[in-house]
Amino acid sequence: MIARKANTTRTIKHTILIVLAILSFMSLTTAANASCFDHARGAIATAPSGLIAKLAASPTAAHGTIVGLWDVIYTTSDNQPFQESYDMWHRDGTELETANVNPIVGNVCIGVWEKVGSEIHLHHVGWGFDTAGDLVGAFTVDDVIVLGDHGNSYSGSFDFKQYDTNGKLLQEVTGTVSATRIGVN
Repeated sequence: MIARKANTTRTIKHTILIVLAILSFMSLTTAANASCFDHARGAIATAPSGLIAKLAASPTAAHGTIVGLWDVIYTTSDNQPFQESYDMWHRDGTELETANVNPIVGNVCIGVWEKVGSEIHLHHVGWGFDTAGDLVGAFTVDDVIVLGDHGNSYSGSFDFKQYDTNGKLLQEVTGTVSATRIGVN
């Protein structure tokens, strides 16, 4: 009973630290045109150089699994910064991402994933809004990634598609994605 209470207290403390790190990072963000992804393709705000190093993977990370918290960088096929986010992958095949864009345009996205051989396939969806808060439409992001570095990193490709409210494709951006696991220590 005492061990269970200590584990619960430790889990709560770790969750609070992660939330505080996310909130600190979000305060450094720049505005976007619409949705969870920054279509402006300009310079993106990134975490201070020491922050990600401090949040880097712990030796107790669940190696060999995508499950966990990640710092993710998206780069377009023409090598332009596209987006940075924090992404939480769950054991049940769901995923939740918070991006470094203004919440008015939409900075929370959700997805489902499955392991296919050595690859992990993610189908990610969200709602995009303009800077006035009006709905632009839904978007999808399809990633195909592979775990690396003993489960502490992943990399692969992404295909982002923004639609209007009638389902007409407005924009498609492809590129690469790379991520580093965020650990407790």
